[in-house]
Amino acid sequence: MSVEWNNFFSKRTKNITGSQIRQFFALTERPEIISFAGGFPGNEYFPQEEISNSLAHLVREESTQALQYSPTEGSFELRKVLSEKMNREGKLCAADNLVITDGSQQGLDLLGRILINSGDPVLVEEPAYIGGMCVFKSYGGTNVGIEMDDQGPIPSSMEQAIKKQTREDRRPKIFYTVPNFHNPTGITTSLKRRFEILAIASRYNLVIIEDNPYGDLYYDQEVPLCYKALDREERVIYLGSYSKILIPGIRIGWLAGPGPVTEKVALAKQTADLCSSSLGQQLAYRLSKEGYVDRHIAKLRKLYRRKRDVMLSAMDRHFPAGIEYSKPGGGFFIWVNFPSYYPSSRELLDLGLQQKVAFVHGEGFSSNGGGLRSARFSFSQPCIEDISFGIKILGDIFWEVEAGCTLKAAAQQF
Repeated sequence: MSVEWNNFFSKRTKNITGSQIRQFFALTERPEIISFAGGFPGNEYFPQEEISNSLAHLVREESTQALQYSPTEGSFELRKVLSEKMNREGKLCAADNLVITDGSQQGLDLLGRILINSGDPVLVEEPAYIGGMCVFKSYGGTNVGIEMDDQGPIPSSMEQAIKKQTREDRRPKIFYTVPNFHNPTGITTSLKRRFEILAIASRYNLVIIEDNPYGDLYYDQEVPLCYKALDREERVIYLGSYSKILIPGIRIGWLAGPGPVTEKVALAKQTADLCSSSLGQQLAYRLSKEGYVDRHIAKLRKLYRRKRDVMLSAMDRHFPAGIEYSKPGGGFFIWVNFPSYYPSSRELLDLGLQQKVAFVHGEGFSSNGGGLRSARFSFSQPCIEDISFGIKILGDIFWEVEAGCTLKAAAQQF
């Protein structure tokens, strides 16, 4: 008699669904594909020699700390270095109010675990980071989209959503945001808008989860002060990560927040994995303490700026005029909006894949069924030559689509 596994799964697993994130990995692993899909760092930018030397030193000279379990909260040395970094940037935070996580994604998962009850509405940006929405849904939360413009989340949209949910006896208590070089749109929330959002959070007693993996990767000018730096009521929980500024393979991120939050997070983490990688933590500490991470970030800004400029320039040259796209000041992403008379971005992606070029269609980033004619393009991983060539291929496809749409419209007039 075979086991019918669906009878064994918990009710909670019904909330766990697949996302386009898995497709991103599949696409980037196919060498014949020019992929603008995954928001991954450029492989060629990994500091292999520095990491190799540091790892050899850690194993040889500091093996007790590097190879043994660490406290659940994380290495105090690393937490102290990170708290000093945050304090320099105005995000006041003591080492004791910081927990090391397995990337910022685990921080999101732990927060979902301790903050969300089944049926809770969670305010998210529209569009929003897929990984965040999947976490909240997995714990029974309902994602409620807040419209955005080029300044960030729109305050009136946020208030309307709060009032609507409250009338339905489902008062929101969390707002999740990626304020700097937003995933997926590349938008950076203006300082004025941050103050307005904080005022709304205070008025309606919301907690803000601020996810900031890209803030150090600015290419034109520094980002505005983070919500964490502006917060005077201890209602902001901050997530950071080494994945984009060093390497993702060590899976080291951090969560900073009020004492009651970090205490619960540490307890939840204890049952999840006991502790994050000691070797990864010691590597991050050593390279941060020596100033290498800061020097590496300065180098990455120049390298990724060039990739961004090449992609934007190629879009200017090759895309039809009716296609609109963001011009991010940093991060990895350009958000593309196609005209209303185009086929869906999912259909456009299929056409791109036939020519071995990939991007991400926009529907998965939407909490309310939007994104039908939007797409996310990432310039971080492909090489310069592939960016130029891939955008030209897509431009040719879009011009053909444009011509077909024009002919169809003309035929309908007769």
